[in-house]
Amino acid sequence: MAHQVLYRTYRPKKFSEVVGQDYVIKTLQNAIKLNKIAHAYLFAGPRGTGKTSTAKLFAKAINCQNYHDDACDECPSCKAYNAGNNPDIIEFDAASYNKVDNIREILAQVPYAPLQSKYKVYIVDEVHMLTAHAFNALLKTLEEPPAHVIFILATTDPQKVLPTILSRCQRFNFNKLNTYTIRKRMIEVLNNEGIKYEEKALDVIARLADGGMRDALSILEQLLAYRNDYVGLEEVEKVFGLSSASKISELLITIHTGKTSEAIRQLRELYLYGIDIKRLAIDMLEIIKDCLLYSDSGSDELLSIIDRLDAQFILQKLDINSLLEDSKIIQDTILRERNNASFISALELCLIRMGRIDTHLPTNEEANQAELESSAANPITKEEKPPVKEETAVKTEEAVPDNKEIEVLEMDYSPAEPIIEEEIINTGPDYGFLVNILFHASKPEKISDSVIYNRMEMYKMEPSERKFYSLLNGTELFASAHDAMIIVGDDIHASNINDPIMNKELYFFINDKLGIDKMVYAISHKEKAELIRRYRNPFPEDINQELVVNKYTREKPITTEDRLRDLFGDIKVEE
Repeated sequence: MAHQVLYRTYRPKKFSEVVGQDYVIKTLQNAIKLNKIAHAYLFAGPRGTGKTSTAKLFAKAINCQNYHDDACDECPSCKAYNAGNNPDIIEFDAASYNKVDNIREILAQVPYAPLQSKYKVYIVDEVHMLTAHAFNALLKTLEEPPAHVIFILATTDPQKVLPTILSRCQRFNFNKLNTYTIRKRMIEVLNNEGIKYEEKALDVIARLADGGMRDALSILEQLLAYRNDYVGLEEVEKVFGLSSASKISELLITIHTGKTSEAIRQLRELYLYGIDIKRLAIDMLEIIKDCLLYSDSGSDELLSIIDRLDAQFILQKLDINSLLEDSKIIQDTILRERNNASFISALELCLIRMGRIDTHLPTNEEANQAELESSAANPITKEEKPPVKEETAVKTEEAVPDNKEIEVLEMDYSPAEPIIEEEIINTGPDYGFLVNILFHASKPEKISDSVIYNRMEMYKMEPSERKFYSLLNGTELFASAHDAMIIVGDDIHASNINDPIMNKELYFFINDKLGIDKMVYAISHKEKAELIRRYRNPFPEDINQELVVNKYTREKPITTEDRLRDLFGDIKVEE
């Protein structure tokens, strides 16, 4: 007998064997019990989550003559299905046969009654691949289907299905399976096959499967081809080019101990060893996430890659702020270079950027100590006035409080271009006010307000909100305080955002839609360099001042009574 791959061998044969889609299975079972079967269903979800398998089981169950929570496997219809020759269950692959003629050929058989079952069931897989003409041909049948016909459409991309088709189907969304469910199913398969395994290896496979049970079993099949008697972590790493969590942790610690060259050497060794560099970057991000979760809760319940001891070791060596900066740099590299074939160079530059963090980002204890020493040596009071020479104010050399965890510290530290004095006096933003925002800014505020960019994609296609997406697209959040934020973009973005009318609309948009009640101030990249210079060498009156932000207020709607008073004066208006 020819070998059959695992995902086909262990394909569910009953509703009870379908894992991870409990609400879908329960609803379908109740529909059969109550005889409330619709004429068309749409099963939508990621690959390998059980759409086609569930469609086949549903087709088998509704034609079962002795159905009770599941098909009986004893009646003629069930036996014919199990043998693979039930003429009333027709499977159709729309990915291969997507033309209108293919659909018409199938639909020509629809009016004829089932041969041996109660219903004639058409399972159309990858239905989104049908052409527009094929969809229209199918639509006519879905509008007025015969009573003995049921359509089950399966797709991984429901957005490509015509709305007129969607509106005529009962839609069931199949979700990605969690790692626990995938791991549990793999253990059942391996135990049934009599193969030993390592727990950590199954955890890695579950993560690689990305929510798909079929993918997990395919990965398992590939590993068993490499070694057919054992599934170990070392084998998983070799076959799929993965790096161990310990090596990634070592790389993170090396880069933050000032050994950039050593970190680059380690990365190149992993690359030459055959490690998937893009996967390494993703795993590095996952490890940082685990560390941050553990530092916040002190529990290992949510850890996905490393364990409690690994998280404790990394947190002893690295500062939380450094890890937050690392996550941003790595994520930015992955997003920008995801289509780059030479990802190794991008990741090396990423490590260099990460290595520069600790040169200007003090830990919390160091920052507080520096503030105390600075305050004792150079106290600054509001009564002090800056010395004036002719018409130019001279900046003080006194120390600036550096305990604020603001995002100003991520900027380019190359010297700013010289600014002509007349430009500072006559044009440009109110640097004194913006410097005051920076003194009140903090990293937690910025992280919280980054939701603006995370959720802006939602409004990309909304006619009424699309302009705000265009307004912020290409900009970045520079700093955020309790009542104000500073955004950096090109000259056009800055000018448009600061336009009084547009700025007011933007304020109400982020307040109403995103729940952020803050004024938005925009500066150009050139103005950012000048603002950095002002922040480093501020006027004394710019330090430790209360931040007062004047926010917009909503205008009261003009009523009919108001219009009448404008026309006729202060009169009494009665209905």
